[in-house]
Amino acid sequence: MTAGVSVPAMSQAQSEKLKSVHEWIEEAYPSVDHIDSTEYLQKLEPADDVIVFDVREPAEYEVSHLEDAIQVDPEISRQDFIEQFGEIVKDKQVVFYCSVGRRSSLLADRVSDSLIDQGTADIFNLKHGIFGWHDEQNPLVNRNKKTDYVHPFSWRWKRYLKRKEFARYEVE
Repeated sequence: MTAGVSVPAMSQAQSEKLKSVHEWIEEAYPSVDHIDSTEYLQKLEPADDVIVFDVREPAEYEVSHLEDAIQVDPEISRQDFIEQFGEIVKDKQVVFYCSVGRRSSLLADRVSDSLIDQGTADIFNLKHGIFGWHDEQNPLVNRNKKTDYVHPFSWRWKRYLKRKEFARYEVE
C-alpha cells in the first residue's frame, strides 16, 4: 500500500497487460484526464505550449525519459511543486508520466487544482506511462542521446514490459 492506495493483485493473466493496470488507475484517480501516446504525438508533441514532468526517481530518469521531460520527485508536495514550477505552467498543457501511470496520476491529482489556479491550459497523465511508450517503440533519451532502454522500477513491475531485454537499472 502506498499513499493510501493499494496496488491491484497481479495474476499471471495480468502480468503482460498494462491495460488492466490503467483501468485500475482510472478508477483510483477519476479526476485525472489521460492521454495515450498516439494522441500525445499527434496533438501535443513537439509543441512550445507543453511541459512534460517525469514523476519517477532520479535513477529511473537517468536510464531514459521522454525528450525535454523535467524529472520531479514523486513525493513532492503540492506547495513545493507550485513554488518550483508554477510560473512555467501558465497557459501550458501539462503532461505527467511515470512507469505505468500510478505515481504520475497521484501527483496530477494532488496538484491539479493548484495548476488550474496558475492558469494551466490542460493537465494529462500519459496512459500506460513510459512502459507503454517504450512498448510502442517511441523515442527515449538519456543524457540527451537516443536510447532503447527503460528502467523497470523493480522486478515486480518489469513483467509489464513487452521488451524486457531493454530493461536496465543503470545508464547504458
